[in-house]
Amino acid sequence: MDNSFITVMSKQLSGTDFDALDVTAVVLTGLSVVFAGLIILIVLVSIYGKIFENINKKKEQKAKEKLNAENAKKQEAPKPLTKAPDKALAPTIESGIEEETVAVIMAAVSAYASSTGKKLRVAGIKRCDTNGAPARNIWSQAARNELTRPF
Repeated sequence: MDNSFITVMSKQLSGTDFDALDVTAVVLTGLSVVFAGLIILIVLVSIYGKIFENINKKKEQKAKEKLNAENAKKQEAPKPLTKAPDKALAPTIESGIEEETVAVIMAAVSAYASSTGKKLRVAGIKRCDTNGAPARNIWSQAARNELTRPF
């Protein structure tokens, strides 16, 4: 019986001579390679996490330092004299718009301004131009726009 390397490999590749030791070796090799790869991935992800945490901490420290410097400058600098505001300008309202509608618009603008911290002012209120078409309910127009919107 010739036990050369070529004959042993040809028997194993043909599937005729696999014993329990060969199968066990293949299974253990496969499992060890998979788990080694997973461990390497876990280590890499944790290293990346540490790197990005350090970067974010540095950015936060720079932002805090900049904010502290700005606050120090504001405290040191004298406040400029501000001119007293003139009489608040009333918005121009087109005739035919009800007072309740104006009140709702003003309330919505002031609520938005208080939530964003911006100073907003309503300069005027007028009806939308429908280009000669009969006026539609705005909700039905919004629904029609949403339903016919291109993909």
